Amino acid sequence: MLLNDAGELTASHGGGATERTPLMGVWAIAGGLLLVPFELISLASLDFGLTWVAATLLASIGLLAGTAIVLGERVSTFVRLTGWPSAFVRSSASLIVFIPASQYVFEGAFASTLPGAAWAPMWLPLFGWTTLALAIRVASRWPRSTILLVLAGLAVTVELVNRNVRRSEYLDVHTVLTVATVVCCALFMRMSWRRGRTSRARILEWWSVGTTMLALGLAIVAGLRTPEQRWVVATRAMHTRLLVRVVRGLVDVDGDGFSAALGGPDCHDGDPNVHPDADELSGNNIDEDCDGALGPAVVPEVVAELARTRATTLTAWQVSPERARLIAHTRMTNVLFVTVDALRADMFVPTQENRAAFPNVFSLLDASVEFVNAFSPSAGTDLSLSGLITGRVDPFHDIQTTLAEALRDSGRATHAVIPSEVLRYVGKTLPTRGFDDFDRLVNDMHERDVGSYTTSKRTTELGLAFLERQRSRNDAQPFFLWLHYFDVHEHHEIDASDRHVKELLRDVPRTHKQAKYRALVTLVDLELGRLFAWLHTHDLWEHTVVVFASDHGESLGEDPRLPDNHGRFLYNPLVHVPLAIRVPDVAPRRIDLAVSLLDVLPTLVELVGAPLPTGIDGTSLTPFLGERPADGWVSLTKPIIMNESDQLGVLLWPYKLLHRPADNLVELYDLERDFAEHDDLAASDPARVRELMAIHRASPRVELDRTSRGRRLRERAVQTSGNPPSPQ
Repeated sequence: MLLNDAGELTASHGGGATERTPLMGVWAIAGGLLLVPFELISLASLDFGLTWVAATLLASIGLLAGTAIVLGERVSTFVRLTGWPSAFVRSSASLIVFIPASQYVFEGAFASTLPGAAWAPMWLPLFGWTTLALAIRVASRWPRSTILLVLAGLAVTVELVNRNVRRSEYLDVHTVLTVATVVCCALFMRMSWRRGRTSRARILEWWSVGTTMLALGLAIVAGLRTPEQRWVVATRAMHTRLLVRVVRGLVDVDGDGFSAALGGPDCHDGDPNVHPDADELSGNNIDEDCDGALGPAVVPEVVAELARTRATTLTAWQVSPERARLIAHTRMTNVLFVTVDALRADMFVPTQENRAAFPNVFSLLDASVEFVNAFSPSAGTDLSLSGLITGRVDPFHDIQTTLAEALRDSGRATHAVIPSEVLRYVGKTLPTRGFDDFDRLVNDMHERDVGSYTTSKRTTELGLAFLERQRSRNDAQPFFLWLHYFDVHEHHEIDASDRHVKELLRDVPRTHKQAKYRALVTLVDLELGRLFAWLHTHDLWEHTVVVFASDHGESLGEDPRLPDNHGRFLYNPLVHVPLAIRVPDVAPRRIDLAVSLLDVLPTLVELVGAPLPTGIDGTSLTPFLGERPADGWVSLTKPIIMNESDQLGVLLWPYKLLHRPADNLVELYDLERDFAEHDDLAASDPARVRELMAIHRASPRVELDRTSRGRRLRERAVQTSGNPPSPQ
C-alpha cells in the first residue's frame, strides 16, 4: 500500500502497476453504512425515522473519519514525509477523538480509581496517537490482502467487544470503540475499491458527501421527534444511542449540558439558564426548566393533603398509650442492623424454592413486620446507603445527625463492619459517624475494587467478636451493631471456584449469573443463621431489635432496559428492596404500604426513645409496630423520591413516574397492576405525569457526581468537628 504524489492511496499489483482510489466520499460513507444492518437488528424496528437517523449518524462518522484520514495523507505527502514522521502525521487525526475522550473515560466510579486515571488527559492521547502511528508503520509493509484481513478482523472484534462487554457502562469508551469500528470499515472499503477517478466517480463522490451532510443537518433538527423513537434509541440501540449523545453535546451551543438536537429536551439552546435542570423563577414569564409551566413547582394539593393527614396521624400516635407501651419495651433493647448490598426483594417472594434456599432469612421475615413494598432512594450504594443512615433525600449536605450518632447518644455501644469498597465510594466520614469503632473489612485484597473472594464469613466473625467483647464487659449497656454484607454485590466478580461458593453452585439448574447471585444470597443466609444462633445461645434474641434491609437491587440480565449490574436507572429490579423489622413480642405482619429506606432512621430513633433529628425526609414506621392492625395506618401514604445519574423517579402508590432528562423521556406505571413496568401510561395520563413531575421538582435536589472529585467534595461536606472513629 503506497501513497502517490497526489496524496491518493494506491494498491500495488504485480508488474508494478497501481490502481487509484477516490480520496474520500463514497468509500468513507460506505464504511459507516456497513454497520447499519447490525444496528437495525439492535433497534428491532423498521421505523423510517429511526433507520434514517441511525444510517445518517453512522455515515457521517464514516465521512468524518475518511476526511481525517485523507487530510493526514495529504499533509504527509505535501511536506514529503516518509517513515516514522509520515506515520505520526497520518495518525494525528486520531487526536480529534482521543483528546476529548481522555477527559471523561476515567470519570466512572471504578475507572477513576485505576492507576494513572488522574493523568489520563495527558497520557491517553499520546498513547493512542503513538499506537496508531506504530500500526500504520507496521502495516505499510504488508500486502493488501493481509491488511484487508486484519481490518476485517479488527472491525468484528471491536464490534463484539463494544456490544457485549459492559455495554451500559463507560459510554465514552464505547463511543471511541464505535469510531474505531467505523474507521476499520472505512479503510476496508477504501482498499477494496477498484474503480479509478473518472468524472462519473467524482460526481458520485461529491453527491454522496453533500447528501450525507444534508441528511445529518435534517436529522439534528427533525430526528427523534416522537417519544417512541427516543425510547427505542435509549433502550435498544448501540451505536445510535452513543452518537446521539455525542451530537447533542457538540451542538449544545449554550453549554448548559442539554440540547434540542435529535429530540433533545432543551427548550432554548441559546440560553444557558434555560434547560430541564434549571431552577424555575417566578414572575419572568420564562419556562426555565422546560416543563411547560411557568413559575416554581407547586406541590399538588393531593400531596399537601396527604402531608396534613400524615401529620395528624403521627401526632395522634405520639400521644397514644400504644406508642408509650412500645417505646417502654424497646427503649433499652439492643439493635442489630443487617444490610446486604445489591439484594433484590424478589429473592424473598415466599415460594417453596426460596424458603428452602434461604431458611434463616425467612425465619426472620416470619417473625418480623415485613414491608413488602420498600424502595431505595437510588440504585447505587453511595446515594442509597447515605440516605438510609441520614433519612434525607439529599444526604450530602448539612447532615446534623446520623443513625449511629442518634443511637450512640441514646446510651448504646456502637460498632460497624463495613467493606473497604463501600467506604471508598460512599466515603469514610458519613458511614462511620457515631460509631465508637468499626471494622474496615478489606473485600478487594488482590485487586482494587475487584472482590474475587467471599467475605460473608469474615463479616460474621467480626460482628461476633464485637458481641463477645460486649458480653465480657458484663454490664447492662445495650448495643447498636451494623453489619453490611457485600458478597451479593460481587456476584459477577467472585470466582465460582471460591470454596464457599463452589459447593452451593453444584446443583443449581440456572444460568451462570443467576446461579452465582442466588448462591451468594444463600451464603449470606448461612452466615445470618450463625449470627442469629449466637444471639439465641446467649439469651440476647429476645432483647434485640433486628432490622434487615438492602441498599438497592440488581440487574440479572432479564430486561434490556437495565444496566449490567445496578446504578443509572430506577426500574423496580434496581430499587425494590427487602425491609423487615423484628421487635421482640411484636406480632409479625406484612405491610403493603409503599415505604422508603429513608424511613429506617426515624423508626429506629423513635424505638430507642431518642429525639428525631431535624430536617429528615423519612417517616417513622413505628405505628406499624404497635398492636393496631396495619390497615389502620394507610394515611401514612407519601411520595417516595428517587434519584439516579440517568433517571429521576417519584412513587406515589400505585403510580411511579420515571424521567430521563437527557433523553427527553417520561414513563408512568401503575405498580398495582404492572409491577414489572411494561405498560407505559405516560401518553394516556398526562395530568398524572404533570402532578408527579411537580412533586419531584419540589423535592430536595441531589447532585450525584460519582467522579473522584465529586466524592472528595461530598466527603468534606459531611465531616464534623469531632474525631472520626478508628478502624479495628
